[in-house]
Amino acid sequence: MPSPIRAFALLALAMLTTCGPAPPTAEELYRQDRIRQGKVAPPADAAANCEAVAIARLPIEVRGRLLTVPVHIDDQELTMIVDSGAERTTISERAAARLHLPRDMSRIRTSTGLGGSVVSADAVVSNFALGTVRLPPIDRVAVGKFGFDNDAVPLADGLLGADILLAFDLDIDVPGKALTLYRVRRCPNNLPPWQEPFVAIDGVTQKKDRLLIPFVLDGVRGQAILDTGASATTIGVQMATRMGLTEEKMALDRKVVQRGAGAGTMTSHLHWFRELRIGPATIQGLMLTVLPTDAGVGDALIGEDFLQGRRVWMSFPTRQVFVSKLAHEMGQQP
Repeated sequence: MPSPIRAFALLALAMLTTCGPAPPTAEELYRQDRIRQGKVAPPADAAANCEAVAIARLPIEVRGRLLTVPVHIDDQELTMIVDSGAERTTISERAAARLHLPRDMSRIRTSTGLGGSVVSADAVVSNFALGTVRLPPIDRVAVGKFGFDNDAVPLADGLLGADILLAFDLDIDVPGKALTLYRVRRCPNNLPPWQEPFVAIDGVTQKKDRLLIPFVLDGVRGQAILDTGASATTIGVQMATRMGLTEEKMALDRKVVQRGAGAGTMTSHLHWFRELRIGPATIQGLMLTVLPTDAGVGDALIGEDFLQGRRVWMSFPTRQVFVSKLAHEMGQQP
């Protein structure tokens, strides 16, 4: 049975309205689901349904090593961080006040991140749009307290999370400065519609509406959240424990203060590692942050430092990730 978040995302996709090409209707999505279950025979032109259909295209701006895009809430523009690691789309307290959004005190939620736990009431919205595409089912968004909200000029107004992102196949083109949302294709041998050389990352899994990709750090294997909302790759306490990284072994490491969703901060170690391998990439000699507590990270977060200079295709529903190769990786075997 799909989770409430996934069900909500599929409903959003079924009810999209756009000024461009029409997205699949609810009837079409229902028929596709019946075909997947084997209850209805696929049409003779099934190959045509595997065509990549772009729903919306948003400009990407890199701010503070994070990917941001414009969205519209109640016809007012906000800047949101593209955050595949966030379960819910969340706006800051400052943004909610600026837009004069009423709060629903019957929807009190607690969220936990690097900045600690936050308790807040959802904001009621009339409409939510990505580019020219409106998402009619969205009538509430979460409200959070962010470290960047304390700045005179905030980095962003909130997080565009998995509850919306997982309704699409995502083309995150960092070099081309664009985020393109495609209709989900549940077809064999799906490939991204690119000209750039790319490879598939094998072994992708999913947990709580987050994509996990395999990685190897100094010979130890782990599963990391592919987190477009993380500015840097971060090692969780579970992975650190398996690697034998005790407080004593990291006593001489430099300490760094991290901020995230929540008003608080977390002090972590910056530790030296010999080699990190993710799909086609092998990175030699690097400093990574090691968290002292779990904070929902699991083994690790793979962040913007890996995405930088790459084009990434992410599909939550089909558990597929493709990444373009950097120039120095062209001669390497996938």
